Amino acid sequence: MSLTEEPLLRAVAAAYLDRLCRRREPGAERGVMVGGRGVRLARESAVRNEELFVAVALDAGRAGPQAEALVRVASAVERAWLPSGQVRSGRELAWDEARERVAARAVVAYEDLVLDEREVPIDDPDAAARLLGERAAAALPRALALDEPALVALTGRLRFLARARPELELPEPGEELWRSLLPGLCRGLRSFDELRRAPLEAALAGSLTWQQRAALERDAPERLEVPSGSRVRLDYSDPERPVLAARIQELYGLAATPRLAGGRVPVLLHLLAPNGRPQQVTHDLASFWANTYPQVRRELAGRYPKHAWPDDPATARPERRPRRR
Repeated sequence: MSLTEEPLLRAVAAAYLDRLCRRREPGAERGVMVGGRGVRLARESAVRNEELFVAVALDAGRAGPQAEALVRVASAVERAWLPSGQVRSGRELAWDEARERVAARAVVAYEDLVLDEREVPIDDPDAAARLLGERAAAALPRALALDEPALVALTGRLRFLARARPELELPEPGEELWRSLLPGLCRGLRSFDELRRAPLEAALAGSLTWQQRAALERDAPERLEVPSGSRVRLDYSDPERPVLAARIQELYGLAATPRLAGGRVPVLLHLLAPNGRPQQVTHDLASFWANTYPQVRRELAGRYPKHAWPDDPATARPERRPRRR
């Protein structure tokens, strides 16, 4: 640029500063304009290398937020020509979509057009947590590990007990509840990666009153102790009927079906053969002992002679594993 060209270029820049553009990359034809509109320099444009330019003649092109306008005539701009009162410097928090994390940037901008930026340490952890929470609220399945088996089991217990004992007024462990818990979960964190490792079980349990937590442990326990002494995990996948799967030998001496929710709901028993496969499914253990067990005993005693097959299972001694005979 010669000394004779500069006054003309300055004048053009001053006239079209509302169309100031910055290249997305050095030497690239594509850029972004004040206001956030994407632009593309015409191939015949003489502005080939300058970082900043104004769009003198602009073809708006197709409508839509992703459409780019074609700059048919452009004029180069030096950063020093920009009015100092309209150039601001500061720090701001932004969401890094590629890394799924909050980042702090030192920014130099003309109006809303970023001229220069670099990542810097975050100096406002509360604001970072709020931004992380906002992004997480819009993408819960990505932000939170809601499919972790232990958490799935806990939510199943809550849904069962809420159905069986509505008077407890238990919260529904759905998206609305998780959004309400995000401010506490996001405290001190910066990214989805950190949030996915957050203690969700503790946060969910912490949303309950102490009366609700006590009822959960008492009326919808994670495990039930069977006569053999084993503590067997319950499956609450079906909120209407929790499942207790145990080997037949471990239930000897149990006369009736265990019940949950203060005795309101019997468990669905999956009675397992010694190979761990269900031999019978019932919610009435007493009926099974009286009517079906004799047939099961005849079928399995020969295949599993090391296991006990007593005549009266309702009063027999349970066994966790076969005893020496």
